[in-house]
Amino acid sequence: MFKRKITTISFEGNEIRFLVVRGGKAHSWRAKTIPPELMNQGLIQNPGSVGKIIQTTLKEIKAPKRIMVTSVTGQRSVHRIMRIPNIQDKLLEETIRRKAKQELAIPVDEADLSWRIITRANNQIVLYVLAVPNAIIDRQVETLRAAKIKPKIMDIKPLALQRVVNKKTTIIVNLESFSMGVIIVVNHIPILVRTIPLETGNLTDEAKIDLLGQELARTVKYYNESNKNNRLPEETVVYLTGELFDYPRLESRLDESPNLAERFSSKTPYKISLPKPPLETPPKLSVAKYAVNLGLALKNTK
Repeated sequence: MFKRKITTISFEGNEIRFLVVRGGKAHSWRAKTIPPELMNQGLIQNPGSVGKIIQTTLKEIKAPKRIMVTSVTGQRSVHRIMRIPNIQDKLLEETIRRKAKQELAIPVDEADLSWRIITRANNQIVLYVLAVPNAIIDRQVETLRAAKIKPKIMDIKPLALQRVVNKKTTIIVNLESFSMGVIIVVNHIPILVRTIPLETGNLTDEAKIDLLGQELARTVKYYNESNKNNRLPEETVVYLTGELFDYPRLESRLDESPNLAERFSSKTPYKISLPKPPLETPPKLSVAKYAVNLGLALKNTK
């Protein structure tokens, strides 16, 4: 897959991030700030205008259009581990939809429902189920159509982040200007996903880091108390992603002021690290900021 040319597009807050991968190397990238009246919290308000911005940017970075992968925001999406009887494949979709209507907090008939079988034993199927509101997907498809492009596949942000970290069991934290999130991954599946919008622009970066630390502690505590026989191992690593964990800035701040690392260490007993994707990344590329794009580039598009 590393020989192919792949263009990725990530919608994040008031910004669209583009990354082109060629021959297993990040080749070109660009971030475009979008006015809030056109896009807010990654949700597109004006598909025509945003589509023109996308079209222009793709030309600027000379992005190939043959294989394009885009991300959908994880906000308002629902993830769930479900268990159903081991039934015939032809009955699987109907059974999952019926189960989802019972358990999910959003109208399943108004959502795109996808799933992955985790285990299949004699009497039971364990599934990872994901529901994304149709309104989010439809608005993005309309925008991409306005940009005269057709993505080969659409992925959701938490799955892209899980892929770029690529650890069996881990915690991923994501901190952006307008959102923060905590993802607990077990057996390569995002078992628990928390995404919290940051509506106010008055918070300092330090305040956002403190809020994320608090949410990290709450999420880990909730998971461990709910899974007393399968608690997170002591060697679990917390991976930092998002614009506010921009590599050069973060490394500089860690060197100059260890309080940032100490603050996170006080919220969790786990080691803190930065992702190391299996792609060649130039020094100028912020892996933390473009983590979603890198995860999209690693998705199997066959």
